[in-house]
Amino acid sequence: MLFNDTKTVGDEGGLKEYLGGIHKTMEWKTWKPFVAGAELTYLIPAIGQELYDLLAGSENLNPLQLELKHKLKMALAWYTYLDAMPSLITVTGEGGMVMNSVPNTQAMPKWLYVATTKSHQDKAERYLEAALAWLEQNADGFETWKGSEAYTIQKSQLISSASEATKYFPPIQKSRRLYLSIREYFNLAEEEYIRPVLGAALYDALKAKLAGAELPTYAEIEVLNLARKAVVHYGFSLKIPYLNLNTDLRLVSETDGIVNENALTGERLNQIRSDALAKGEQKAAELRNYLNANASATQLALYFNSPLYVAPAAGGYVRRPKNDPKNPYFVL
Repeated sequence: MLFNDTKTVGDEGGLKEYLGGIHKTMEWKTWKPFVAGAELTYLIPAIGQELYDLLAGSENLNPLQLELKHKLKMALAWYTYLDAMPSLITVTGEGGMVMNSVPNTQAMPKWLYVATTKSHQDKAERYLEAALAWLEQNADGFETWKGSEAYTIQKSQLISSASEATKYFPPIQKSRRLYLSIREYFNLAEEEYIRPVLGAALYDALKAKLAGAELPTYAEIEVLNLARKAVVHYGFSLKIPYLNLNTDLRLVSETDGIVNENALTGERLNQIRSDALAKGEQKAAELRNYLNANASATQLALYFNSPLYVAPAAGGYVRRPKNDPKNPYFVL
């Protein structure tokens, strides 16, 4: 595990060092299962088993690896605290489950529990997203990460992080929780809407470049940018019917009666969905126009040699292919 004690031992910062406001003794045996659970639930899926094993098992980490470990421990500490919250305010024994009643203290009121839980979740998500963004910027210093299955899967996705989703759709606000809830729909949007526009050959080639060491050309970078803009809006429109969102597009799990966070009305959600779908269709049309205008035998050749290519007509006008009702897109 990234933490081995609640107290700092040698150069290894303990769990208490990463949690502000902790003044009492924290026994490691109390916190250890919550640390393990938080790593399994939040950390390992984000960075992959290979990189996790390196950071957790090696005592000879280089400066870059130590910096990443520190950033990940910031997130892990608060995910641990979040997972531990319900159990730490109760005592379980042969007599059943009861609430703590320590002399000169009082039980945590509901409003404080709600506010504390939300605060812990917000910090954990922000710190993990910041750590992953830093890892992305310094990926060349982490060969274990670049050679892992997790890296290959993540990098081959057009929208591979909350930060990237926010770049093309700012309302996501780098929310990792919101990104994870939509990620499978981003992948679905790739298959349903973008692959038919690019063609299988170009689509697969671009995905291979994203996951590999070969750099895309300038034209391919433009194609990827347009494709990502379409994917993020298509994916969001597909997921919206199943999201419980409030007015600033944060996920709302429940109306707790303490902080009055009401989900958006069905009418407002439908409007947001329609706007996102229209934006996705607009970007898909721009992508198709860019491909037809710029593909040639020397650049974007896989598209140029495919049946999807439509040569620009004299005078700069593009002859549009006939729309097929079986296609999941409409050519403007």
